Amino acid sequence: MTSNGIAIIGAGMIGAAHANGYRTHLPRLASKLFGLKLAQVCDVNRPLAEVLAATYGFEKVVSDWREVLASSDISIVSICLPNFLHTEVMEAALESGKHVICEKPLANNSADAKRLFSKSQSSIGVAATVFNYRRVPAVTEIRNLIVSGDIGDPIHILVQFQAEYAADPLLPFSWRYERNMAGAGALLDVGTHAIDTARYLCGDVIEVAGAIERISIKERFVPVKATKGHGRVQLSEEKRTVDNNDVVSAILRFENGCQGIFSASRVATGMSNTLSFVVSGTKGTIRFTSERLGEYEIARRNESGTFSVVPNHPTSPFSDLISVPHDGVGVGYAESFGFMIHEFLSTIAEGGKMKSGSVEDGLRAACILDAIQEAIRTRLPVSVEK
Repeated sequence: MTSNGIAIIGAGMIGAAHANGYRTHLPRLASKLFGLKLAQVCDVNRPLAEVLAATYGFEKVVSDWREVLASSDISIVSICLPNFLHTEVMEAALESGKHVICEKPLANNSADAKRLFSKSQSSIGVAATVFNYRRVPAVTEIRNLIVSGDIGDPIHILVQFQAEYAADPLLPFSWRYERNMAGAGALLDVGTHAIDTARYLCGDVIEVAGAIERISIKERFVPVKATKGHGRVQLSEEKRTVDNNDVVSAILRFENGCQGIFSASRVATGMSNTLSFVVSGTKGTIRFTSERLGEYEIARRNESGTFSVVPNHPTSPFSDLISVPHDGVGVGYAESFGFMIHEFLSTIAEGGKMKSGSVEDGLRAACILDAIQEAIRTRLPVSVEK
């Protein structure tokens, strides 16, 4: 490779989040990675790719991801495509020796995720899965507190992801509502974040029970034209059946004895895009909601036993990457992607392996998600495959 050109495959909303992360952190890594540059944006929707490239300063637009992988100037690839394309494109990227970071879910099922993990082990490039909530400073600090024993041994976690992007029945039918393309609906789309967060905080899940699901909007109108994002568009009179879940819940049992209750919804009106959790331990409880990304609350039994708010502070995780690392300064959703991109590029520069948000993390999440689907089908407890 003649340079470390960066390419983004998929120019939608998440592609923009990756592009912003690269543009923000490229100057910090340019001296460590020869020829680091914003090189290509790829999308079958060329006008969409052109807008993204112009906005963030990428040099070239292409329409075929195979052209990206064939380029000797490209060594770093972000895969920001619909779920059903992740396995094919990431497998090809790994085989071509690229450094690759793939959006969640890593794959639509654990069998494909295993294949990608196996490929990543033999690939010369760094490979990663996008779990950006691990890079929210408050969430990282909470994990550090749990690992250090600050709230004792974890006893219980309530973790949920509530989104409203599908709550409107007049939003158009898209790939997100087809199981063979998106997988198990809300479970894979937003539940992946909640499941990974539960693992990140409380360790491996070994069993799933009491899993249930619901499709609350059973049909949607087909749009007149191709769509992007979740907004209203002109609809045709044709309707298509939705065959993946809008809401899902399950009980989790962790290897360390902790118990958990998990839920995910894409039809929660008013909840926007919200990850929240409460972790109770033998010495205290911590709670967090992404509606207030810049803080968390903690109650310690040996103190007052009441909750106190802990805002971001100059020694919070990732503070060295924040422009204004001051007490109480808010950190947004976009920054979490930036911190993830910085870690990805730093790992490439150091010649190491991703320690958090690895392909193995993506595989472990896929195994739990498969177990939840099996528990829904059988109405029985299901062990999570190791």
